[in-house]
Amino acid sequence: MERATLEGLLSAEAAERLRRPIETAHPLPGAAYASEAYFRLELERVLRRRWTGIAFGHQVPSPGDAIPVIAAGLPAIVLRDREGEIRVFHNVCRHRGSVILTEPARGRPTLRCPYHGWAYALDGGLVAAPLWDGKRKGLPAGLDRADCGLVPIRSSVALDTVFVNVSGDAPPLESTIAPFTEMTAPYAMERFRLAHHEGGEIPANWKLAVEAAVENYHEEFVHQGLPARIDASGARTFADKFEGEVFGFTFAGETALRSPTPLVPFRTNAAEGARTDHLCFLFPNTQLSLFGSLAVRTLWTPIAVDRTHWQTSWYLVDGAAGDDAHAEARAEMIRYWRQLREEDKRVLTLMQQGRHSPVSDELRLSPFWEGAILHFHRKLADAMMAEAG
Repeated sequence: MERATLEGLLSAEAAERLRRPIETAHPLPGAAYASEAYFRLELERVLRRRWTGIAFGHQVPSPGDAIPVIAAGLPAIVLRDREGEIRVFHNVCRHRGSVILTEPARGRPTLRCPYHGWAYALDGGLVAAPLWDGKRKGLPAGLDRADCGLVPIRSSVALDTVFVNVSGDAPPLESTIAPFTEMTAPYAMERFRLAHHEGGEIPANWKLAVEAAVENYHEEFVHQGLPARIDASGARTFADKFEGEVFGFTFAGETALRSPTPLVPFRTNAAEGARTDHLCFLFPNTQLSLFGSLAVRTLWTPIAVDRTHWQTSWYLVDGAAGDDAHAEARAEMIRYWRQLREEDKRVLTLMQQGRHSPVSDELRLSPFWEGAILHFHRKLADAMMAEAG
């Protein structure tokens, strides 16, 4: 896509209005949510050039387990190899370009293309191309195991989350996620165990889902079960968190988002004190939250300009994740989060519909509540306007 085309979608004026102080700034224009051309460029310049969350490690628990996923708009395979390491490959056969894996697989020694039977080992190498030269077995001469193997995608795993960097040139994930690691350092995060995992879709652009997560303004009107994040005097009870690729907010004290199960312990007695919970993102699409007794990871995956797939994993401390004593608490936790998802889905559907109107080019942001949205939009604009290279 030419630079001129981008300027038609995100004009110099629109970019300038993002740079103003929040009191006079305007958020991204409607085209950023409704234009197919903008969506394609966003996949290329934002999601493929950064660490994008695509799956969870618990989805491929054993060697030979594999799942098909969408990685920044591209078909991909997440698998666990014979050594127990997680790998990610383009989900495309090297013969005629067919997608290989269409549903989760368990304990497979190889992955076989459904079109002509080409088979790949768990390290991606080609191991069979039956009848290529008339013979049913063996790897034919002229077809190199590595050269004709599955194409890998740079990947890394942190917090049970599988990340990919499709372009291959982002800084290491460890340094990228460091601000989040520092926030959770006082807590024994290794004590969390998977309690539940599920997913769904919303008929809205992925950015609207991110925006709803990082602003608390709508909670008073959409989520009646959540407390307002203001005190009796009207002061904020949350603080914005903007550091590197991590953005969101932190807050202290008991909230409805915590599960009535054991709190994650502090690592040392010296660290004990006021707890700080947080709801943060690793830019662009991975939501990483800690609510005292509950760790939540959500991946917001763009499927189309107006379709987003989400999947969430909820983690509780030690036995609370699966024992009988906490079964009722877990069931109530999931019921509550499903309610929140449905409440958000209703308003996000309306938000997407509104983005087709020219009026959506002239919106405003609350300085009190919506600083994280403006920060998110500025990062998106920076990424979009960077020269391809």
